[in-house]
Amino acid sequence: MIVPDHSPWATDVEIVGVAESRIELERAEATEQPGVYGLTWEGGHAILGPIVATSDETVTRRISAVRGYLTTDTDAGIDGQVYVGDPGQSLGLPYREVVVDGELGPLPAWLVPGRERTWAIVVHGHNGSRQDGLEVTPALHRLGLPALLVSYRNDPGVDPSPDGYHHLGLTEWRDVDAAARWALRHGARRLVLVGISMGGAIVGRFMADSPRADRVTALVLDAPVVDWSETLEFNSAEMGLPEIVSLPLRWAIDARADVDWNALDYESHPEDFELPILLFHGADDGLVPVQSSQEVARAWRRRVTYVEVPDADHVQAWNVDSSLYERRLTRFLLATLPGLRSGPGRAAMAEDTGR
Repeated sequence: MIVPDHSPWATDVEIVGVAESRIELERAEATEQPGVYGLTWEGGHAILGPIVATSDETVTRRISAVRGYLTTDTDAGIDGQVYVGDPGQSLGLPYREVVVDGELGPLPAWLVPGRERTWAIVVHGHNGSRQDGLEVTPALHRLGLPALLVSYRNDPGVDPSPDGYHHLGLTEWRDVDAAARWALRHGARRLVLVGISMGGAIVGRFMADSPRADRVTALVLDAPVVDWSETLEFNSAEMGLPEIVSLPLRWAIDARADVDWNALDYESHPEDFELPILLFHGADDGLVPVQSSQEVARAWRRRVTYVEVPDADHVQAWNVDSSLYERRLTRFLLATLPGLRSGPGRAAMAEDTGR
């Protein structure tokens, strides 16, 4: 958990047949999931679309944006990362490569420009990369918000932390703070922080510790780790182990990274979250317990807009229902940032939020 791991994808998908716009896969839990996903193999990637047919043994889905050579002999895997590459390659959006001056060294980032003075900073999750924020970027771009997709310590190609470990948000927030400082120096007046999975824990520490937290006007969280202790207990249970096993696991992590577990629990410092929050979570999340998000939504119901997506596993709310996800995101930001209503495309955006 605290040791960075950027090993290749799991090649656990059996390809039965490939046609021009369809692919037949062996029937399995991963291949039967509703929605849109990425299919990845060595030297290639494709977008898996909706299911169009099933049999007792196979699932046939639409396939598009194939990069590379794909046959029935290909060792491939399915994941939630639909878009790969930079925002130009994957989404056709204008962007700039920028470098943030981080505490430990340079932090590469993508800036997708927009007309607004409120910027979105997108923080990816555990062992991920800035590509993880590509799914949410088009909706931000349509609203005119510049989107800064950031890197932080221990990312591929980025300087590691001094001890080589993840610190679950306790130190990584400083890199997001560096990105916020960069944004505010380059035209941003206010910020929206988007935290994905462990990115949610990082955002939580930013709100508690950053001198720039008062420039944040809203949070968007997707399957966030809002309580690491509860997440460890949940994962022990998912592996069929007694809940008590999570305690020695915490001790082992403490021995390496000296973690302040209380600081990694949102509800231990509610005063840092007195702002609008949009919270997505998949009902079938097998990694970060949906109960944690439900508890936060109940405790802070006056400021949290909670969206639970049926059939969605970890950070797959967008994959399962991208239309719902983007409508709710658009509606939330229009309500939270009234100035957006005066921008171009107001009528179209208002219509989108009403569907």
